[in-house]
Amino acid sequence: MRVFLRPLTLAAAFTVIVAAGVATAQTVVVTKAPPGATLELVLNAATIGTAKAGADGIGTIPVNLSQHGGKSEIDARIFVDVCEMSRRVMLIESGFEPPAPAANCSRRPIFGVFLVRGVTTLVVEVGEAAPAVWIRQGPAPALWLNPELAASASGKKVPEFLLPKGLVLFGGGGIAMYGNIVGVACGVATVACTGSNRRPAIRVGGDYWFAPFLAVSASYLKPMNATADGSGSNDRFNSSLAPHVATLTGKAALPVGRFRIYVEGGATYHRATFSTTETIDNQIITVDGVTQTITGGTQTFEWKTDGWGWVLGGGVEAWISRSLAIFGEAGRARLKGSAVGGGEGALDETLTYVVGGIRLHIGR
Repeated sequence: MRVFLRPLTLAAAFTVIVAAGVATAQTVVVTKAPPGATLELVLNAATIGTAKAGADGIGTIPVNLSQHGGKSEIDARIFVDVCEMSRRVMLIESGFEPPAPAANCSRRPIFGVFLVRGVTTLVVEVGEAAPAVWIRQGPAPALWLNPELAASASGKKVPEFLLPKGLVLFGGGGIAMYGNIVGVACGVATVACTGSNRRPAIRVGGDYWFAPFLAVSASYLKPMNATADGSGSNDRFNSSLAPHVATLTGKAALPVGRFRIYVEGGATYHRATFSTTETIDNQIITVDGVTQTITGGTQTFEWKTDGWGWVLGGGVEAWISRSLAIFGEAGRARLKGSAVGGGEGALDETLTYVVGGIRLHIGR
């Protein structure tokens, strides 16, 4: 049985074990390295093997745990240091920290904890922005080392499209629906009051996909102001709520071909201004036979709030190419906060939004 794994950890790391075949020793095979690049294998803080990448970008390094620490198996995290003409693969046991990367090198972790036994083969792909690892208790299949030749020999077609990982920027527009701000603004003392809870909205931001099924996301959500206009027997008012909403979420996805179906959840931070402009008309009254005019006027009340809330949502994206996709999503956000600088003002409002737009993958 063969399994392609990109394991991830959230609250705790987990171990992946794939049983197949029999090998003679632990082996690390590096793929997609620059041809001729120096390949190094580090166990904890010691370099235990080196190799040169061939013209195909592949190099093989034996592990031999028994000769380096006298162990037959270990639980290890995997890190990859990417330098201009070298790649360093590090197997780091629990309780150890990886050595600092060399100058002009960038470190890329592979999330998870892996069981390395006496028959384990690790195939580490180091050519992408986010490295990948295949693990097998036995020799590596040819498909892992050369998908094109393996596909030709087997007559199977290798999928040409993989959902992009790394940084994806997005932007779109749609509709946002406020929960109760119009009712609160109108109150109960007016003769007539109208308003709109449904307003146009935009959402822009970025995702970082660690794997095709897991990402973090940050965005700016801006609905147009909710408004309410009311009048009494001798007064009129106009109220509006102008929120600015930032979101920070995690995303879990189900990749299906060129589609990615996802859910997201996390926190919101808002800053909002609620303002009311009221006009009171002049009034003519008669007291003891004397007619008097009481002058009206216009006054504006304003208060600002900020605070944290939550957001839940989901959607689907369809990738037209490796760099361009269209998406549609819906969600519900809670805006909850108190008056900026103190005071009695507070906001407890919800936004339900439906937006669509485009996504752009940045990088290779």
